[in-house]
Amino acid sequence: MNQLIKISTPLFLIIIYVIFTNYYDREIEPVHGYPIWMKSSSGQYSLQTSGLFFIGREGKKKLFLSANDNGRIDRISIDDSFSPPKFDTQVLHFQFSSTAYFFQHFAKIDFEDIVYDRVTNKILVSIEGNNGNNDLQPPQYTNYKITEGVYELSFNKTITDCDTLMNVRKLPIPENIFKFTNDNIAFEGMGITDNYFFMGLENVTDSNSQSSDSTYLYIVERKTNNVKTITTKKLGIRSITGLCAQGDFKLYGTDREAKKIFCIIFESDFSIKKVMTKSFELPMPEHSDISMDKMAGVEAIALDDEGFVYTDIDPWSHLYKPNLTLKSFLSDEEKSNLVKLIPVFYKYKNPF
Repeated sequence: MNQLIKISTPLFLIIIYVIFTNYYDREIEPVHGYPIWMKSSSGQYSLQTSGLFFIGREGKKKLFLSANDNGRIDRISIDDSFSPPKFDTQVLHFQFSSTAYFFQHFAKIDFEDIVYDRVTNKILVSIEGNNGNNDLQPPQYTNYKITEGVYELSFNKTITDCDTLMNVRKLPIPENIFKFTNDNIAFEGMGITDNYFFMGLENVTDSNSQSSDSTYLYIVERKTNNVKTITTKKLGIRSITGLCAQGDFKLYGTDREAKKIFCIIFESDFSIKKVMTKSFELPMPEHSDISMDKMAGVEAIALDDEGFVYTDIDPWSHLYKPNLTLKSFLSDEEKSNLVKLIPVFYKYKNPF
């Protein structure tokens, strides 16, 4: 009997390990029909996506706000009744006399995360400051500290049919949350509820912009501007590149450096109750065997009214130079999409 136990115990542990690694610790895969290129049937496409927010439905379409870190805001729609799902995008233009005039002297209009504030009926965007060292035209503002922050935009019509952004202003966010920002390093994650802002710093970097192994999450009470500061060092979160609040005490986010989605559950005093993380796959549309994770970073997250999780990728134009000479298995359109650095849109079942 003792001999049997000695033999069976390691075998049992091996079986448990195999079951866990194959069924419980697997990367989450996109749902059927995804991913898709962020390009409409007319050929219009997003560029350098960095923020995503679900705003509702219009018939069979799900509508999102999308922010690009080249100074563009879009409203995009996804229709899952088509196969593959149909993507469409509409640029929300800046009103010339107000918004366009306000932004014209920025070194770079570096939009990061985006939310729709149902309390004020305004769009909020986080902007990373930029010193403008690489700009051809000398900007008026060359100190990143001047332009970084959260900006509020009004719009014509309603959030689901507007086409013009107006009356921009910078919100009075507490200065202490900007302690660790840097040139081109600020809040890539921003979540919102009626009561709180959740601000996720991309990463804590040194004076030479070298990354560290963690970052900070700031929770700002909207009525008082009181701030709760949380280091991610013990949470296993290396970077915050997108946030989505689901009520005051549940926060989803993306960690580009660790290639994970995370979910934080808070106690009522915002101490940490639970942290869950899950790795995700980033296949190329129509090619599940080709990964996009060497070409782009995940810098956005949104949840719809059914609980599905959405992300999109920001192609790294300065690093990604596709060599397509030997890729005869790709169509001409796919090759064109890669060369143009068209982002990819992902939908996952909620792993938490």
